[in-house]
Amino acid sequence: MSGMRSHMVPLAELRPNNWYVNRAKLDSILDAWVNNEQKNLPPVLITRIDGELSIIDGHSRALAALLNGVEKIAAQFEELPVIEGSTDLYIHIHREGPDRGVERISDLVSRVIEPDEYERLWIGYCRNWLEKHE
Repeated sequence: MSGMRSHMVPLAELRPNNWYVNRAKLDSILDAWVNNEQKNLPPVLITRIDGELSIIDGHSRALAALLNGVEKIAAQFEELPVIEGSTDLYIHIHREGPDRGVERISDLVSRVIEPDEYERLWIGYCRNWLEKHE
């Protein structure tokens, strides 16, 4: 599983690489489901960290799929070093997730927050971590 092709991957096998979901973004994705347009959504971006499949992009899409009773989601796999962004941050988030109570997509159900809170809690956390570690 690699490159630009997407594959159907069980949601239960995916680890979030994010501890929160932006409510506005999730609502937009859920609207696509209501309008039966979910097939037009891009696949989630996944990679392997510590032997586990980790979602790098598409947490709202994955959660919306779960909330709609879907067991598998289209995913594009890329090796971690070729993904845009901080490899060290992705690894840190992955390893810290269990201590934060985030190991499965279903754990994000209780972590849907308003956009301003998302900016403060998540984007702020990532920016601060990067300033300290890179």
